[in-house]
Amino acid sequence: MKKIYFFILFLTLYTGFGMGIDLSGCYKKVFKVSAYYSPIYGQKIYYKGNYRDEIKLNGKWIKGASWKKVFNGMLAAPKSYKFGTKIYFPDLKWVGQVEDRWQAIVHKWERNQNYDRIDIWVWKWDMWLMRALSFWKKIMVWYVCPANKPLKVGFDYSKFHIFKNFFEKTLWWIWLYTWRKDPWVKILQIYLKKLWYFTYRPTWYFGPLTKKALAKFQLDYWLKTKWLWYFWPKTRHLLRKVLLEKWIIFKKPKFNQSITYSPALVSSPDYKLEKVKKELSLLRRGLWVGYNTYEVKILQKYLKKLGYYNGWISGYYDLKTKQAVIKFQLDNNIISSDETFAAGWFGPKTRKVFKNMVIQKYTN
Repeated sequence: MKKIYFFILFLTLYTGFGMGIDLSGCYKKVFKVSAYYSPIYGQKIYYKGNYRDEIKLNGKWIKGASWKKVFNGMLAAPKSYKFGTKIYFPDLKWVGQVEDRWQAIVHKWERNQNYDRIDIWVWKWDMWLMRALSFWKKIMVWYVCPANKPLKVGFDYSKFHIFKNFFEKTLWWIWLYTWRKDPWVKILQIYLKKLWYFTYRPTWYFGPLTKKALAKFQLDYWLKTKWLWYFWPKTRHLLRKVLLEKWIIFKKPKFNQSITYSPALVSSPDYKLEKVKKELSLLRRGLWVGYNTYEVKILQKYLKKLGYYNGWISGYYDLKTKQAVIKFQLDNNIISSDETFAAGWFGPKTRKVFKNMVIQKYTN
């Protein structure tokens, strides 16, 4: 009997009764959880770009759908959850109360959702928009409790952190279009500039120049969308894919280049070949005009060894380096002419042939 008693006590503590919360009458459920806020006139940033469109999407959020004023702990839930229903999340010791609902907060299987949706109201003003977007969408286990359950409602708002490099990280969730003016537009312009589509100083303004640059990017990559000039889901996905492939949105990797050697080893052909292979292994991404990195130095060094480049080993991918790459591509049948779209682009195919030729030179 004692063993059974202690086993029951352990289960009770594990499931939350021992946390100071009485969960009798509650049931466990998995939700997809997001956060929302109340927009205020005069904010620096809006999810939709301006106050008018923001309140069209969100409403003013002075009161919930139950007509209760917004409060710390208010939740929006699907229609099957009665107003006053309390929901407890054990890991963070939060208790929320359902007093709101709106069209995006739906049941499982509606709008391709795998779980019932829950939305946490976090507060007002653009700082809380940033916190809501940083929270984004999480899969969480909650306990759903009856409305008459005597639980203290409220969240610890210090748990809602803002992303470091917020605008770069949240760009992929924002819809951008003409006349918009905010830091997300500037981040988009910076990325388009790195891809050589936008050649001006980045600003916050989505005007005709940004529109033209974005349209050229969409057309160059054969993006099939009726929403040309708009930074919407298909374009966001494609741009992110291109930036990842070219390593533009990754930091420069750190490599341990400390090598222990003896004078006899250094002079041996095998050592030289291994050193060459190690340097070539650092060429892992595409390179283009304007890049100023350690990889360009390696590229220039071995283009010089192969007789295609006679400039400074500067690390800057200038027009002289581009011409050397084009000559290499033509000599090795990688491109048919210097008018080809990939001419001068040190991409995967060029990189593979280049590495093989350099290794062959040092093997012979």
